[in-house]
Amino acid sequence: MTDQWFSLFVPGRIEVLGKHTDYCGGRSIVCAVEQGFRIQFAANPQLLGVRIERTEGDPTVATAVSETMTLDWRSPAVPAGWWKYPHAVLQRVSENFRSRPLIGVDVRFSSNLPPAAGLSSSSALMIALFLAISKANALETFPEFQENIGNRNDLVEYLGCIENGRSFHKLQGDCGVGTFGGSQDHAAILLGRRGYLSEVAFAPLRLETEFAMPQDLCFAVATSGVAAEKTGAARAAYNRCSLMVEELVQRWPGTEQTLWAILRRVGVDELTVFIRRNAFTFTTSDLIDRVQQFWIESEEIIPAVRDRLVRGEFDQIGSLVDRSQHNSERLLRNQIPETIFLQACARRQGAVASSAFGAGFGGSVYAIVEQSSADAFLQSWRDEYLREFPERCQTATFFTTRPAEAMA
Repeated sequence: MTDQWFSLFVPGRIEVLGKHTDYCGGRSIVCAVEQGFRIQFAANPQLLGVRIERTEGDPTVATAVSETMTLDWRSPAVPAGWWKYPHAVLQRVSENFRSRPLIGVDVRFSSNLPPAAGLSSSSALMIALFLAISKANALETFPEFQENIGNRNDLVEYLGCIENGRSFHKLQGDCGVGTFGGSQDHAAILLGRRGYLSEVAFAPLRLETEFAMPQDLCFAVATSGVAAEKTGAARAAYNRCSLMVEELVQRWPGTEQTLWAILRRVGVDELTVFIRRNAFTFTTSDLIDRVQQFWIESEEIIPAVRDRLVRGEFDQIGSLVDRSQHNSERLLRNQIPETIFLQACARRQGAVASSAFGAGFGGSVYAIVEQSSADAFLQSWRDEYLREFPERCQTATFFTTRPAEAMA
């Protein structure tokens, strides 16, 4: 029998700027969105793990259940599909919190967040499941929690490590979900504030500043219809961006632990000389492009956008965001024809700013537009996109959103 049921809402996120910067120790500008996961959960001492029910619509309505699976705390078998994400959470929690037996949890959830679309649906699901397990088991009272997770920033970084498999302080890592990212998604989801964009820096995590988004503006979002699943076909391409940085940091003769720290000490030119003089797994040109993209994004574009947003000049950031998009296409090379078209189309149709976002190799594009004309913009944007890519008519989605509260 289940105990008292609790509810929570965990949003997705938009990465305004900060393409592949978090695991490099750089900066991002992000916000939570109004779409996300609605969760109901309750402790169930009869379970030796978590029973998960995915529902269509209201998760409090049992008849709406569309999928169910029970995952054991220590089951070594990795399930197929999206079940891999909750499995990774259970395995990590059961390994890291062993000072007393864990209580099972019943979980029901529904989501209006497009999956595998760059809006952090997988991260939001993993965060929601961890929070349900934590609440049901009072994890904050475990000595392992108290010794390693002292504040919200620590929790954000730990949740990122559940996903990427890295250790966090004394909490031992594992294989995660097989992607080598950072904690940008988790920071946006757990630190965001309604009506505000947040500038966040990483390694260590810190909230640097916040910018109020004018009430007359909103985000129009187009999901390309090309799935960018972290556990699917896009994983190898996504990890390649991260592995280039990891190899550079490991081969660097200094003591710096992040690409940002190396570049802050010696600059792009000296690191470029180091790359040219040594042999790496990746090509010289690819590594130099990766360094250039990161430094320009984190240390040139984001500070310039910050200066304008501090003054409330959202209408002055368009060309800077265009530069970020261009570098993503030319240097990071994580864009596809659909996202390139959507961004250019949004700008042609008068968006204040527009960019693809997320890991890339599929996913979504945002456009900052006036609230009063958002519906007309979405329709025109959608029509032009589907004329160019009619094969995406069943999978592409278009909607509006605003910066939302981190959690409710």
